[in-house]
Order: sequence, then C-alpha cells, then structure tokens
Amino acid sequence: MSNNGQNGWRTDPLYTIAEAAHLVKVHPITVRRWLYGYNIPEGNVPPILGAKERAPLVSFLQLAEIIVASSFRRDRLPLPRIRMAHDFAQEQWGIDYPFASLKLEALGGHVMHLFNEQKPGASLATLDTKLQQWTLPGLVKETLRTFDYDKLELAERWYPVGKTVPIVVDPRYSAGLPTILDRRVTIETIRNRFQVGYSIPFISSDLKLKRELVEEAIRWDKVTV
Repeated sequence: MSNNGQNGWRTDPLYTIAEAAHLVKVHPITVRRWLYGYNIPEGNVPPILGAKERAPLVSFLQLAEIIVASSFRRDRLPLPRIRMAHDFAQEQWGIDYPFASLKLEALGGHVMHLFNEQKPGASLATLDTKLQQWTLPGLVKETLRTFDYDKLELAERWYPVGKTVPIVVDPRYSAGLPTILDRRVTIETIRNRFQVGYSIPFISSDLKLKRELVEEAIRWDKVTV
C-alpha cells in the first residue's frame, strides 16, 4: 500500500480512543474494536479498518475511516461485510485508507457493486434507477459530503455538522480539535465558558460569533453515546 510522505499531518497521532469516539458519537469500545479487533472464546475477530499497529492515539485518516464506517453501520450493514469491503477497496485502489479517499465518493458505488458480485452477501451498493448506475447507501453518501479532499484525493478536513455549519475538524490546526472555521476558536473553549456559567449572548459577543453558531456548537458538543 502507498504511504505518501506528504500525508504526515494526516497520519500523525492526534486523538485518544475516547476523543475519537466522542467526535464520531460512538462508544470507545466500538472504536477500539474497529481499529484493532478483539478476542472472543471462538478466536480473534479482526479489525474492520485494515490491520494497523496498536497505538494509544488515532490519526486523522483513521478518524475519517471510523466516521465512514459508522455511516455504513447506521445503514444497518453487518460488520463482516464492511470489513470485507474495506479490504476489497484497499486492494482495488492500492491505498491504506480507502474509506478516507475521494475515490470512495466518486467510484464507491461501482466498486461496492463489483465487491457484491464477487462476494455475495448484504449489499453495500444500490442501483440508482434514474441514473442507471450503482451508488453507495444514502447515509454513506451524506457522510462523504462532509469531508473536503485535497489533490492527493484524501480527506483533509471534516465538517461534523455538515458544510452549512462552520464547525470544522482540521488536523493542521488546534491539534485537530473541532474549531470554528477560519477562526480557530475551539468548540471546547465555547463549551467550557458555557459550563462555568457564561451566557450564550456573552459568549457570542466576547468571541464575536453569531449566537446561532454558539448554540449549534454547544448542542453538537453535548451529544454523547
């Protein structure tokens, strides 16, 4: 698999398992199992996101793959099928992080259909009868649209609430913590001020942010699993 040296800021360790789980809104145990697999009495269950060396911190590209895997799961697709599809996409494209690649958005429907043909089971693609082409499940497509990609076709930025809300996770700024786009005010800063008793109007005025954005930041950060 390729490992382009230009990806250092995307593959550097940034998030604890708990931090990654909080960002994606899934349980930390789920994140750990998806990344590293786990043991059961019958034997070892492999990770669903490719074999990676066990580490205390998660990179941005690993986070992106967890986000996409979560969207497959929300579409009620079984974990073994997601694992097999990830492996298949890795082989097809020769890249380490296929779920964090623009190729998944552009070519994913075709590749997942090819995967379904070669390895029949729960389908990871559906036929768009209007366009007469294979496409990914709706929840997965919506999730992929929350990422920005660069010329290397890998995720470089994530909008956890969607691109209409300027809350962004960018590994190049603020240690990858969620921030306000182009302001680098972290969502943690807004949350901490609110928790110690500052009013939303005061936070809005003090940080020069629209009240609606402050409310959105607090609402999103309060969501837990």
